[in-house]
Amino acid sequence: MSPTPDPPESKPKSAEPTDPSLSGALGQDTEGNLPHRGMRTDRGRLARWFTIRDEPGGLERFLFGIACILLVLLIWHILTRGEGEARIVDPYTLPSLKKAFGSFHELWFDRALMRGAIASLTRVLAGFLLAAAIAIPIGVIAGCFPRFHAFLRPLSIFGRNTPIAALIPLTLIWFGLGEVQKVMFIFLAAVAFIFFDTTMSVRSVPGNYLDTAYTLGARSSWKNGLRRALYFGLAYALLAAFGLHWLSEAPQTIIAEAVDGKVPEQPSFLTQGAFWIHALLGLLVGTLLWLPVQSHQAISKVLFPLALPNIVNSLRLLFGLAFGYIMLAEVINAEFGLGKIIIMSQRIGPREHIYLCLMVIALIAFAIDRLILIIQRRAFPYVSHGH
Repeated sequence: MSPTPDPPESKPKSAEPTDPSLSGALGQDTEGNLPHRGMRTDRGRLARWFTIRDEPGGLERFLFGIACILLVLLIWHILTRGEGEARIVDPYTLPSLKKAFGSFHELWFDRALMRGAIASLTRVLAGFLLAAAIAIPIGVIAGCFPRFHAFLRPLSIFGRNTPIAALIPLTLIWFGLGEVQKVMFIFLAAVAFIFFDTTMSVRSVPGNYLDTAYTLGARSSWKNGLRRALYFGLAYALLAAFGLHWLSEAPQTIIAEAVDGKVPEQPSFLTQGAFWIHALLGLLVGTLLWLPVQSHQAISKVLFPLALPNIVNSLRLLFGLAFGYIMLAEVINAEFGLGKIIIMSQRIGPREHIYLCLMVIALIAFAIDRLILIIQRRAFPYVSHGH
């Protein structure tokens, strides 16, 4: 009896030849295999520019950023070199690099650049912190309770789509010409965006975390929530009392004295009734805002902590946006500020100060962005952050 021949071995599906046109488009060989990573690196570093999602290293990323800045400065130099008709761009439209950076001494001393930068940064911080203090707890509540979100959604859409420049006459009517108007302008420009991003961050938390929390016995307790919300209320009380006192006591003068090294007079606001009224209002508002959040363990222990990394990242990005509005905030009746310097330079010159102030604004915003990013990486090491 002749032995039965063995059946032919069947090739795995993955090894079957693929369509030649598709293989060529994907860079596969005739057997359908993708090229090895080492094969890509052999083509040289230039090919990595066209490799999808091939992340550069930290040093490489830094060098590319420096190269971009140097390229912009080189183009600026080429456009403004020469004199008179030999220039590509006339001096009125774009000053030369040498003339622009040469006017920095005048900007620092005659235009009080440091004083203006501190004043602008203080206004942006005050308005942005106020917007975050109001929008974050309301956004958390809206992200947890869809009906509450549906109720506030028209205001959110209206706030995010209103032209920012249109807020200038409204803030002048509502808050006058003082420092409050500038802070409230930043507040109104940022609050709707912070609310929206906070709501979306909470809503993006997967529902299985909430199911697990209820399975483990998460419950609601208004008594315990009130006790925890009072801590937030105390923080709001301090911010309201000292912040409103600072706004009412000519902050531009206070900043000028601090920059000039003068010692301010001893404060007597602790004996003023308005100070304690503001503190009481801050305590009440802060407690009411955080009471619904702290009263539900599923929110305070699960949803809010899981959404917090995305909320902080959103604040980092939105702060740069808010800082860009500083010129609009200081367009009216500002004694100091980077926006004030830009407006004065546009009206009476020198126009080189406009470009220098824009650089200063970008550098300050970038420094704060890096600071918040460092805090993010330390506070949330388990989350992937941007660069």
